[in-house]
Amino acid sequence: MKKLKRPIKLAVGWLLVLIGLITAPLPLPLGQLVTLVGLSLLISESYAVRMFTRKLRRNYPMLNGMMDRVRPYMPAFLKSTIDETDPRHLNCGMVIPNQI
Repeated sequence: MKKLKRPIKLAVGWLLVLIGLITAPLPLPLGQLVTLVGLSLLISESYAVRMFTRKLRRNYPMLNGMMDRVRPYMPAFLKSTIDETDPRHLNCGMVIPNQI
């Protein structure tokens, strides 16, 4: 069952991101919310997506500022996604040998 769970979460995450990007220009902010939910699924399952998002936030301070501003208004699972991709974390998810 665990082997099946990860590919399903990745497929649903990519599908939600795609749907969110398509619906983003609509007047309601539904597209952005769907994109964030899909991105949250992808970040929880894919190290590469997590590192890419962290790199985007590091290279685009305006994007990083927007993520920090909306963080207090997001549900808990989106807050954790924003925290996981924050480029200002000291260890950035890496294990330092002296801490073992």
